[in-house]
Amino acid sequence: MKHEEIRELVLQDQTREFLSNELIGSSISIPRPFWDELVSCHVVFPNGIVYEAFPEDRIPPGPISFMQAVQPFVGCSIGFLNADVSFSGTYELMSLLRHSADNSLSLTRQRFHVTLIPHDPTK
Repeated sequence: MKHEEIRELVLQDQTREFLSNELIGSSISIPRPFWDELVSCHVVFPNGIVYEAFPEDRIPPGPISFMQAVQPFVGCSIGFLNADVSFSGTYELMSLLRHSADNSLSLTRQRFHVTLIPHDPTK
């Protein structure tokens, strides 16, 4: 069995501050060319545990979830909705793409330093 070569790309770390509120959602994502296919998406939580987000969403139920979309708009994107400040930390996304131009594969990695800030819209 022949193994395909996978080109690895590491994008610059990003820092994000999000409001924690049940009405305000935020997300982190790795950009993807429209014509390329997302093969898999994984997320590393701040505690070091890796979860598959796509093609199977194995992220535990809670305030952090894979951002579903219809094909061909599916990308490696994780959403935060009403996540407590305890979910602050460094998340890493890993996006495996198949490129339509030459059928090659690339794995893109990016770390996001996320700070969740409590927000009460009634105050």
